[in-house]
Amino acid sequence: MIRFKKILCPVDFFKASLRAFEYSLRLAANHGARVHVLHVVAPMIPSVYGAPIGVEDLTARLEKESRQLLQKYKERGAKMNVVVTTEVRLGDIDLGILHSIKGRNADLLVMGTHGRRGFERLVLGSVTERMLRHCPVPLLTIGEAKKTAPKIRRILVTTDFSEGTAEAVAHALSIGERNRSRVTILHVLHDDAAQAAGKYRDQLIRGIEMQLQKFIPERAFDRCEIDTRIEDGSPSEVIPRVVKSGAYDLLVMNIHGKRLIDRAFVGSTAERTLRTLAGICPVLLIPPARRANRRR
Repeated sequence: MIRFKKILCPVDFFKASLRAFEYSLRLAANHGARVHVLHVVAPMIPSVYGAPIGVEDLTARLEKESRQLLQKYKERGAKMNVVVTTEVRLGDIDLGILHSIKGRNADLLVMGTHGRRGFERLVLGSVTERMLRHCPVPLLTIGEAKKTAPKIRRILVTTDFSEGTAEAVAHALSIGERNRSRVTILHVLHDDAAQAAGKYRDQLIRGIEMQLQKFIPERAFDRCEIDTRIEDGSPSEVIPRVVKSGAYDLLVMNIHGKRLIDRAFVGSTAERTLRTLAGICPVLLIPPARRANRRR
């Protein structure tokens, strides 16, 4: 059974990261884990208008205030009998998070999503989305949904038989066993493949069903309810539709290692799904095995 032991939760003191911290605490209590809270102070840029600004003094003040604010996180953890440690870093936010993952040997990153829209998001992305591309450990995103306490009763895990699918299913089943949840394993048969199958569609479906069953160890049926589901369509459209219709508490997906040029024009299924579901349910993203291996 997969068990999270060291959870890293970056915060910026806005509501999204506070929700992520509360989720981290409850998850840690469930797994017997520790929570490390990180705040990164980005370097100050002197005014282009030439006004005298004490950048070093301002940065020092921000670091001091951040440490004071983080003390409340420790106190909150103590009330829930969860060990919470804190850290303030100065520098690039993305690098700060990655360095903390390595330095603290974290096995789960929990982040809030702000739900930015439009041109700003398209061009700049968000810290969470950039972590999706580079994070070497599972990334759990917490959106604006009201239901964010980890009482996980229903889990949806997506499968496309690509590299990382087995790891995603293993995480979903492990969480399902710990929470005695109902786990649904979903495969989306692309429209083109469905049409090409023609009269052999039934045979194709039976083959997919057999492949899905291979991911499920016998012991898992003793600890949680498991079913499989096959849908036709585009994954980035079908997955959100299934989540919305099924009142799921958690979506588990593996992250593909698509080429940069592909991401630039169309993004990845994980990225598009994350944007759509940011305010509906938590999403757990499992990195490619090769990325996780580089961390070790």
